Amino acid sequence: MASPTVFVSSTFYDLRYPRESLKRFIETLGYTPILSEEGTVFYDPRITAAESCLKEVSNADIFVLLIGGRYGSILPNTELSVTNGEFMKAVERKIPVFAMVEQGTYSDYSLYRANVDRPELISQLSFPNADSVKIFEFIDSVQSRTLNNALVPFVSARDIESYLRSQWAGMMHGFLTDETREAQVVDTLSVLTQVNERVELITEQILRSVGTPMDRVYVRLLQEMVQSSVAADLRFIGTPPTPGSIVDNETVKECVESLGGQIAIDEDEVGGNTISGSGRVSPIRMKVLTEEYQKLRIKMLKILEEDEVSTEKIREYELESV
Repeated sequence: MASPTVFVSSTFYDLRYPRESLKRFIETLGYTPILSEEGTVFYDPRITAAESCLKEVSNADIFVLLIGGRYGSILPNTELSVTNGEFMKAVERKIPVFAMVEQGTYSDYSLYRANVDRPELISQLSFPNADSVKIFEFIDSVQSRTLNNALVPFVSARDIESYLRSQWAGMMHGFLTDETREAQVVDTLSVLTQVNERVELITEQILRSVGTPMDRVYVRLLQEMVQSSVAADLRFIGTPPTPGSIVDNETVKECVESLGGQIAIDEDEVGGNTISGSGRVSPIRMKVLTEEYQKLRIKMLKILEEDEVSTEKIREYELESV
């Protein structure tokens, strides 16, 4: 029987004892821990060790993030730490994230937030539990997400175990409850699924019986949107996209503007991974958003090409459906 895999992400030297305790705790639950120092990560000789860790995140069922007082090693060609990159990969793959931060570091973070508008003072302050203010920017990026953004302080390994035990028990209860509810509502007439982005999809069961060819194409486009973080980000800033708006516009900025919104880079958020409801986006987040938008658009255009449907037909379909 396959067991859930749990990827543990943190800097090593300052958190090696909590990591050791967490490994034993995960094993007592019958889960499989993935820790870089335990040989459970495949280190592909063709890429760096850090990049191997990022690849391994994609294979995990659960992601545990521990933030301590060290920012850690930097990913090649970026300004992000390896831990930060692993977190972003988990979020991108929609893996459940359980994030905790050392109490001392979190106390320093509170001091940082109280003076964040005074950079000249920040540069003079001493933070005894953090070796870089980038740690605080990382914490900001975790808490600024609309989903998967809980962050809980811890003092000891016991705090970590207690939190995860209760959270995972709640997650299991939620899975069982959801499955029961789905079993109660499924019938031969309709199956509606609500996902994180709150995009409702017509199910394959309905399509096979009453759907038109254009219905099927449109649902395939919606399914691609659901699997991308782009739809969630655009909905957050008040411009929920449609398949037609994405295939019609080459860039995410053009797409947002076509929907009556605005999106702009916030140069004050250099190093952060943030997005605000007003459409202000940090440079890092804009880079990710731009890349993900292009990937999504290419996939959607490929679907149209395969089914020999023009972008004009998709627009017409949307107008007729309003």
